[in-house]
Amino acid sequence: MSKGTIAIVGAGPYGLSLASHLAARNIEHRIIGYPMRFWSEIAQAGGERYLKSYCFGTNISTPNPENSFAHYSEPRGLETFEPCSIADFAAYGIWFQTKNVPWVETVQVEYVTKTIQGFTVSLTDGKSFFANQLVLATGLSYFAYVPPVLTCLPRALVTHTSMIKSFAAFKDRSIAVVGGGQSALEAAALLREAGAWPQLLVREQKILWNRRVSRARNVWEHLRWPISGLGTGPKAWALTHLPGATQRMPAPWRTRFVRNHLPAEGAWWLRDRVEGQVPIHLGAAVLEAREKNGRVSLRLSVAEDGKQRCMMVDHVIAGSGYDIDVERIGYLDPKLRKTVNRCARAPKLNSKFESSVEGLRFIGPASAMSFGPLFRFVVGAEYTARTVSTHVTSQLLRRA
Repeated sequence: MSKGTIAIVGAGPYGLSLASHLAARNIEHRIIGYPMRFWSEIAQAGGERYLKSYCFGTNISTPNPENSFAHYSEPRGLETFEPCSIADFAAYGIWFQTKNVPWVETVQVEYVTKTIQGFTVSLTDGKSFFANQLVLATGLSYFAYVPPVLTCLPRALVTHTSMIKSFAAFKDRSIAVVGGGQSALEAAALLREAGAWPQLLVREQKILWNRRVSRARNVWEHLRWPISGLGTGPKAWALTHLPGATQRMPAPWRTRFVRNHLPAEGAWWLRDRVEGQVPIHLGAAVLEAREKNGRVSLRLSVAEDGKQRCMMVDHVIAGSGYDIDVERIGYLDPKLRKTVNRCARAPKLNSKFESSVEGLRFIGPASAMSFGPLFRFVVGAEYTARTVSTHVTSQLLRRA
């Protein structure tokens, strides 16, 4: 059927899902990247790390229904509801890739330029190829956000949570962890358990924790708080079962909704590893950070008494989330980046995940500002893969 090559950049859950669906339709494509690299590196940093989502809501999509995370986990005696180990999820992804998408090319994309009919993709091994269509599925790579107040520090003194290679490397060191969401809370727990001395600096006046959901619930509880891949409650259920609805909202409403839905909070299984274990400073904002004799001097504003305080630590960990910004995708030619229309800083996409540049699509977290919070998570891969593969098929049939 195929009349031209589709290049998928990224071999995480979204890239693997799309490749599997394209292959099932006999559509020619190439998928470039290291399978599950982001997740594997998170797991390899050490400690007890778990997914915040349900196991059944963390499937890599394929037309074959026997390839879910639960199908992988149950025969191995692993958790099939929650909490699920990130190491197990990374292993599941490698198993899925080996079984369903063995043609992944384990090399990185170095540069992409736009041509009249498509894209020239240059690889780090010195090779290059032409693609009619390009799908960027790089997940959260390139988008780690460090607050401006911390960016003035030497790189050796500040680390985003996603960039931590080993928690054990911080043993016997004092660490300021900035943030009040899952990544910051988990980092604080893992640092303490690795022998470091972390302190949490939380801007908000309290830390939000989600509650454990019992699998044994009565009929009323099922109706009032339905369980879905995105969480519990009617809103989560609607977002999961009507995945394309948010894309049809007026852009200002959708942008506000995406930014405000699912506030920073910690998982229930993490709470006992943080509260009473790690010093927590609530209402604490970092006003200034500077290097001093190889350490970090922080000037803080503490809402509790309105006074400013100073704190000296050996290192700062930024648990400050991610900022989807097209300009941060460094392998895209600057001229190409400029032609991508934006929704905030993220790419503005149509209902088929296409950007304003013909043939260029963004899937995964990069699509969340256009499609809603569901697509920050693996659960959005099913709808994405089916939508894109169906649309590509119709395009090819029209051209045949």
